[in-house]
Amino acid sequence: MLLRLATLLVLLIAAPASAQRLPAPDWVRSVRITRPGTTVRSGPSTGASRRGTVQVGTRAPFLGRVMGQGCPGGEWIQIGPRAFVCETLVQFSPAPPQGDELPRVEDGSLTPRAHAFVSTDGTWAYARPEDYFRDRWVESLGRGFGLAIIERRNVDGVEMARTITNLWVPVAELRFARPSDFEGLSLDGEALGSVAWIVRERAPLRSSPGGRVVERGSRLVRVTVEEERGEYLRTADGHWVHRRDVARARPTERPDEAGEGERWIDVDTRAQVVTAYVGDRPVWVTAVSTGRGATATPTGSYRIWVKLAEDDMDDLEREDVSENYAIQAVPWVQYFHGSIGFHAAFWHDRFGRPRSHGCVNLSPRDARWLFSFTQPNLPPGWDAIIPGSEGRGTLVRVR
Repeated sequence: MLLRLATLLVLLIAAPASAQRLPAPDWVRSVRITRPGTTVRSGPSTGASRRGTVQVGTRAPFLGRVMGQGCPGGEWIQIGPRAFVCETLVQFSPAPPQGDELPRVEDGSLTPRAHAFVSTDGTWAYARPEDYFRDRWVESLGRGFGLAIIERRNVDGVEMARTITNLWVPVAELRFARPSDFEGLSLDGEALGSVAWIVRERAPLRSSPGGRVVERGSRLVRVTVEEERGEYLRTADGHWVHRRDVARARPTERPDEAGEGERWIDVDTRAQVVTAYVGDRPVWVTAVSTGRGATATPTGSYRIWVKLAEDDMDDLEREDVSENYAIQAVPWVQYFHGSIGFHAAFWHDRFGRPRSHGCVNLSPRDARWLFSFTQPNLPPGWDAIIPGSEGRGTLVRVR
């Protein structure tokens, strides 16, 4: 993963002040992307900085055709402000521009894809489903590895699953993820300090601070805090709950790096809460899981440097851990400090407690909301965008 991130962290190189314009047919209204992961650059040159990538099949706006460098033939197509693609990667189209909002989520689903985890260490994966019966495996998968599933098929009585990398795995060797439907709260006049979620299963709800238990609270149920007394909080229903059993938002001042009216994100690692602000006004809040132990999320002020519709995550390069992890196609990824960022966590619902390898885990609904809130937005059909000098990424303050 670090290698992939390093290829994205490139210095921004300004596009030429002027480029030779080239003629194009009058009927061209868009260009259809023909190669997966087509790179968009800030100028008509392979030496220009990356702006992002566009999904195959997208019809991007046609804004002009110019002569540049590095592309076979030299022709580049402009598809946006300081956004160029090599002409050999597109086809002219008379149709209007069209692109999906990525990642694409089917109605009724929480995540763009089904995901499953390998149950047994050494599970075999096959190039073709029928190879299962011949023991012709091509890859051995580690226990706990996360796979993005795009097809399930019954082959001679054995149910097989096809992964996003087109390998086939027996369904019997997989444990399918059940994403949490937890979601945060859009603030509409509600005081930020009154918002909290119970994060302990069967949390004691008492008649008074330290008094008898009158009820048990369920995890991730939201409560409204109306009074504080020592280590206890009184909720709107009259119960008293211990501070350690809730994730509660803590109001904070706008950092100096954020301008008036600017969108920014507060990550409170002590409270395990993320709050979205517009200037001095909190607009949304949720419970999250940040890094724990040796992989605690680093504190400081950062800016989102890349947004990806999906990204593979792993630590396979590490030899100092007892067990590696690898998860395919994690959705709504926003890196703000190297490989540390926000993303959906469809494999657990322990939000409100530290749990991650350093990133900020959000529920799928919350990751999707935050992805749409931060800048820059993904243009239609783009599956990655790098802010660069074209516009600063949203400020993230971790405390």
